[in-house]
Amino acid sequence: MIIAKFEIANADLSKTIDYLMRNLTFDYKNHSTDMSVMACEEFYFRNNSTQLNMVIVKKEASKLLIDVMGTAGGTGIMNFNLWSEKGYIKRVRKVNEFTEEFNLELDEF
Repeated sequence: MIIAKFEIANADLSKTIDYLMRNLTFDYKNHSTDMSVMACEEFYFRNNSTQLNMVIVKKEASKLLIDVMGTAGGTGIMNFNLWSEKGYIKRVRKVNEFTEEFNLELDEF
């Protein structure tokens, strides 16, 4: 499992969720006024495995906390994932284009 954490200062939750949903595919979505959970399952033919990808966005005071998880992308005895988990994190990391567009501050942990 690979986890990345982002923090966006002064961001609008609904605009951020709209951006993520336009740029990524999700099979499961659950939204509330202060939090959204989105997940998808992807099959990777190159290593014959299925991977669960999740994005959790939580509004906290004047910032958004974004947790991104790429999990269970490996297969076989050695659990080779051929960087599929890191690949998903890279796709979500493009949220920096969103922050540049709206002139927001983005921190990654």
